[in-house]
Amino acid sequence: MTGGITVASPDGGTVEFVECDDPYTTNICFGGPDLRTAFVTLSWEGRLVAMDWPRPGLPLNFLNP
Repeated sequence: MTGGITVASPDGGTVEFVECDDPYTTNICFGGPDLRTAFVTLSWEGRLVAMDWPRPGLPLNFLNP
């Protein structure tokens, strides 16, 4: 089983799949300058990792009302 992040297009297709080394990749949020750092939970191993992301992510609603 391969875990990772699927980037979806507005029409429901897949833009890309970013593979992670954990089969239970469960959550993603964005932070850092310009929201270009992805923080990803890898639940099988119980790790939180950060990676550069090629496009800005969306801010959390409760931080930016």
